[in-house]
Amino acid sequence: MTDAAALHDLIDLSGRRAFVTGGGKGIGRAIATRLVEAGATVTVGDLDEAAERAAEEIGATFARCDITDAAALSSAIEAAAGDDGLDIMVNNAGIFPTTGPMTAASDDFVSRMLEVNVRAQFSACRDAANRMPHGGVIVNLASIAGLRGGANISAYSASKAAMIALTRAFAIELGPRGIRVNAIAPGVIDTPGVQDQMGPLKASGVDIAKIISGNPLGLTGQPDHIARVALFLASDLAAFVSGHTLVVDGASTA
Repeated sequence: MTDAAALHDLIDLSGRRAFVTGGGKGIGRAIATRLVEAGATVTVGDLDEAAERAAEEIGATFARCDITDAAALSSAIEAAAGDDGLDIMVNNAGIFPTTGPMTAASDDFVSRMLEVNVRAQFSACRDAANRMPHGGVIVNLASIAGLRGGANISAYSASKAAMIALTRAFAIELGPRGIRVNAIAPGVIDTPGVQDQMGPLKASGVDIAKIISGNPLGLTGQPDHIARVALFLASDLAAFVSGHTLVVDGASTA
């Protein structure tokens, strides 16, 4: 690639193989869709039965995968990589934030949060890197909760802060191998998971649409807002970007 590379070439992912965890709905599906549109061969890893239909609808391959099952995760990444290796890994799958007061959070709950949102992500990054013989890109999904914390989401905040730290560490370690590692820290995004989380508030009469759009831009955060950023980080437009956490929150944390 040269400085004079055409824009089309910088965004073109033709010939590249990508794996997106939790790609059956919400942010994961939006990211997988954008990667397919850019020409990548995409495998969606998910537990949701509907994810197989979703993968077919967007032109991706489906791999049933529980990211906390190390053997299943490794097998799914290997299948996505094929004989030529993996080019793009998107760690999107995770569990949602509400924990309640930290004084009432059980050790089992905290362990589960860290198992899914940290340990499994570490394994995914490791296994993906081991299947990137020609270099590649890893994009981790963090959260603004990992930057500023928040009441009643302490375990979630800790897990996302850990992913931001791991992203930096992996970027330093894997850079000499031609692997870029970045993270995205979304603000509140209108996904099925967020709607479920806010269900009790909605039932009590709270205007959750106002909450979701409660940022300085006044926009309702959509999965495709995150997908566009993931596409940027996965493409050669971001060839010199690594070790960075890109906040996408409508200036909520500005």
